[in-house]
Amino acid sequence: MPILHLFFFGFTLWLGAYLLARDSQKATVRLTGWGLLAYALALAIQILFGQAILLILLAPALLWIGAALHLLPEEDRLRPTLIRAWGLAAIPLAILTLLDAWFAALIVLGLVLCAGMIARLASRSQFKNTFALMAVIALFVTLSAGLLVLPLDWLPLSWGLSLLGFDLVLLGGILLFWDAFDEGQAIRAHLLRSFVSAFYYAGALALLAGWFDADPTLILLLFTFGILTQTFSDPLQSMLDRLTLSRQVNDERQSLRQAADALPLLSALEPATVDEEQFARLTRRALSHLGDLPKLAANPLVNLPCIQGENPLDRAHALKALLVGSIQKLKPQSDAKFGATDEWRYYNALHFPYVLGLKPYTRRADYASLDEDSRAALEWFQVNVPERTLHNWQNTAAKMIAEDLRA
Repeated sequence: MPILHLFFFGFTLWLGAYLLARDSQKATVRLTGWGLLAYALALAIQILFGQAILLILLAPALLWIGAALHLLPEEDRLRPTLIRAWGLAAIPLAILTLLDAWFAALIVLGLVLCAGMIARLASRSQFKNTFALMAVIALFVTLSAGLLVLPLDWLPLSWGLSLLGFDLVLLGGILLFWDAFDEGQAIRAHLLRSFVSAFYYAGALALLAGWFDADPTLILLLFTFGILTQTFSDPLQSMLDRLTLSRQVNDERQSLRQAADALPLLSALEPATVDEEQFARLTRRALSHLGDLPKLAANPLVNLPCIQGENPLDRAHALKALLVGSIQKLKPQSDAKFGATDEWRYYNALHFPYVLGLKPYTRRADYASLDEDSRAALEWFQVNVPERTLHNWQNTAAKMIAEDLRA
């Protein structure tokens, strides 16, 4: 088995797994991770058997279309419709392509439209350069995917797979750094540690298997096992803890482990030195992570002068208390705990979803465990507040909280 092919397969597999292991709130990052894993599977089949399965080759392109659509701003009215259309059409289109390969032209057309959409977003986004570069690479993904899935036979299979893989890796890398910057995280140290640990362990297993003249399939399986177990080490440890430890001990270990894992992601950025827009974005991220202390511990706002603590969890608790106090300042002067008038909307938009952890738009709401005010708030959200409106209120409220923190 060529070492270069094995390394490229491993790198693609690791990058896709790393994107998924980030547990990002952005569907774009998750779908790109799944697309890279689908490509790694296609590459493994090509390495072992010298052929390709069309359905697996289509998966990265279809997943990237969904990832691109999720880049649209949440306030865009067409966003839910386009995402729903993609979800309904992806599988039928893949089946039609299996019946007639020329249906892949529709997938290529979708990729072209997505590249144009990203280029349009670049003109009005605060990440202009990132989105412009992303649009260029998306065009290369479109070209390489078209040469691979259309029945043209212009390139050998190995060349087509290599071109598509190179473009997907670039795209995944850009999305990774964009997500980290948007979250206010320092990604390089954490990324390098994950890469070294995954390839050190996987390489040792592959070399050991090669030493005993193992079958190439076994070598590839051991290499895959090494990369995935190291990249997803935290979920695996959590699963083992749930099986062997009491619930209290498991919860404490998980919090400490996640905080330790998030520590390399903590940026040295000083909040006092950033502009108003970036500070508001960091505040918005901190509010969305209010119920997740390890992620809150990686937010640069823990570097505020008023935040004190001997360890990351202490600083995360202090930041949470500060944010909850600022949210309370948005509450109207009233003895009531909930109100449905306009003066309550910003307080409601932050207090109930983030402080109390209510999820107004999930289908399985546990009404029995809620008090009367929370049930009234939940019903008010579901009946009177569209999801897009709530998102806009939360953005506005986050700016108000940011102004309070800066003051």
